[in-house]
Amino acid sequence: MRVHIPAALRKFSDGNEIVEVPLASDMMVTVAEVFAMLAREYPGVRQRVLDDQGNLRRHVNVFVDGENVRYGAGLQTKVGPDAEVVILPALSGGSRAATPNNMK
Repeated sequence: MRVHIPAALRKFSDGNEIVEVPLASDMMVTVAEVFAMLAREYPGVRQRVLDDQGNLRRHVNVFVDGENVRYGAGLQTKVGPDAEVVILPALSGGSRAATPNNMK
């Protein structure tokens, strides 16, 4: 299984954009278990994705094979050996739309 690490968290994954988490060919685990396995080598990633209660942080999204886990079983979403897990920090902020009057 592959975990895609966003640029903001790569300093906690030794610079790795993708981390391989080995699973037996017939093994299924939950997303929560994926983060527990990932934490053995890269604890900083887990600490920034999950809060102190082990819940997904509010401004972090996790996708399994393109599906946001928030809209399914959450951290109990099942993950197989060929799965792609993507961590995406939510984006927020910005400014007013640029208009000729405020572009000075």
